[in-house]
Amino acid sequence: MKLNHFTDFSMRVLMYLDQKKETPLSSLDELAAAFKISRNHLIKVVQFLSANQLIHTKRGKNGGIIISNKAREIPLGDLIHLLEQDDSPVVNCNSKPCIFQSQNCKLKSLFNTAYLAFLESLNKSKLSDLEFNNWNAMFQTI
Repeated sequence: MKLNHFTDFSMRVLMYLDQKKETPLSSLDELAAAFKISRNHLIKVVQFLSANQLIHTKRGKNGGIIISNKAREIPLGDLIHLLEQDDSPVVNCNSKPCIFQSQNCKLKSLFNTAYLAFLESLNKSKLSDLEFNNWNAMFQTI
């Protein structure tokens, strides 16, 4: 299964924020520099994460972005499903009318079963299970 860029960027942000123990607040500029991702892309990600209460944001001089308890507790499969923002992420027979749809095609059903198994497997883990041993060394230049 291939995740969309939005999910990829969102997971990077959440993993990064989850690892920040000593100085939990981060800025958009810090995140953009850490991941070499456009600030504009990150604005969309941060807005979505904030709207879904996965992070808290505070404007101003002493503001920043911090991970929420909800993000730390949500199972990864549920998190990925939320970030993907699509109930039929693998096969969508309606996006372009499919001639097989009226012939009882089983492709969508098979892929949906696989997708649910994928999410179920991920639901055995949380963000904390993605910790790195060499975290500080990864971002020494920031």
